[in-house]
Amino acid sequence: MTVEERPDQFTNTSKADFKSIYNQPDPRSYFKTLAPLQYQIPQQALPFVESLLENMSLGTEKADSRDFAKPRKVLDVCCSYGINAALLRCDLTFDSLESHYASSSMLSVREQVASDCRLFGSQLRRPDVEVLGLDVSPEAINYAVKTGLLKDGFAENLEISEPSVHFRDALRDVELVICTGGVGYVGLETFSRIAAAVEDTSNLWMATFVLRVFSFDDVSSLLEEKYGLITEKVPGRLFRQRTFASREEQKAAIADVRARGLDSQGLEDNGWFYAECYVTRPKAATLQMDDVLKGLVRE
Repeated sequence: MTVEERPDQFTNTSKADFKSIYNQPDPRSYFKTLAPLQYQIPQQALPFVESLLENMSLGTEKADSRDFAKPRKVLDVCCSYGINAALLRCDLTFDSLESHYASSSMLSVREQVASDCRLFGSQLRRPDVEVLGLDVSPEAINYAVKTGLLKDGFAENLEISEPSVHFRDALRDVELVICTGGVGYVGLETFSRIAAAVEDTSNLWMATFVLRVFSFDDVSSLLEEKYGLITEKVPGRLFRQRTFASREEQKAAIADVRARGLDSQGLEDNGWFYAECYVTRPKAATLQMDDVLKGLVRE
């Protein structure tokens, strides 16, 4: 789930509401609706997520004891249909997924799911990565699990309740948590409950992409105080999410950004939602973020 589903979470009003596209039996409506808005943050986030996944264990105290035969376990928060998992695990791009779904409008849901299973299986490039998904939309979770994008999925709301026994057990050995659009819907309770369920937070990293209309300060402070996790913002880089759906949405976003003391000139003023990336790491990690993200941040 992303902020489009919960426009009430913005400080201002007049935000586009796309609730209907996030709880369908397949993602065709999702892509059809977001394509005209040039939605792109999953693709923009991918190089940063991949770099963290490859390098983060090198800077932890358990680097020498890592079992390289064991799959890396990633949790995608607000995962919707498993799009991040598709990009991370398969030789696919967001544009190729968009084209795939646009070309299959006449298929039944059953035929679409079967087609997608074949596509993802044939394009699998990272069998060493397992992705768990968290989202409040059960249809989206069901699709992502059935097509093999997610190892397991959980239609739960950690803002209002503790994780289920099954989910808590699955979280125990998660190494990387990613979120590419959910902050504003999820916050303190979700991130705290996830960290509390991880057996060893000295091996836990997070990559959270937060729209500039929202602050991540309360979450980062909590993660440090309760779990010894340090959060740093990636310097020198902003990430386009999508264009605004209306002039009213743009005006509201600009007001939210300026209310946070940020400059919207050349950014939201030009018609785009922008996000910042926050990397959360164990306090004892010796690897510096500059090393992890070398070559990815444009000066």
